[in-house]
Amino acid sequence: MEQQEETGWINFVNVKEVFKPGTRNVVEAPKDLVGWFQHHPYLKTSEPEPVTVGGVEGEQFDVLVEDLPRDYYSVCGRGCVDIFSLSNGEQTTYFYETHKRRVIVLEDVKGKTVTIAFSSAADKFDEFAPEAQKVVDSVKWGDS
Repeated sequence: MEQQEETGWINFVNVKEVFKPGTRNVVEAPKDLVGWFQHHPYLKTSEPEPVTVGGVEGEQFDVLVEDLPRDYYSVCGRGCVDIFSLSNGEQTTYFYETHKRRVIVLEDVKGKTVTIAFSSAADKFDEFAPEAQKVVDSVKWGDS
């Protein structure tokens, strides 16, 4: 059986908890999630830009993992940074050094903060991003 290479991924997360940078400890998500990303010691972010997704305003920026200490080891292992702990407690969102991602933070989707992230290997991001953006552009927030 031929193994297919992953092109990229996209996820939508109602962020309630984040990993405290440099630790394996989970803490309540800050109100200023964009600022949290910008001040994270192992993430390099582009300047946030205004964006609208499904009629909801927010900010988007690109993120790279940088300056990981040589001995850094997180829940996801080496070469990656733990970002969110999902509400079901069974999955974690993490960012790899080898990938580039775009993050969109919407602070008021029916009173909740929703983060959309899409990612691929850094050398394939420019090819993948327009396809992921089509998915983001198709979002309509429902009643549930």
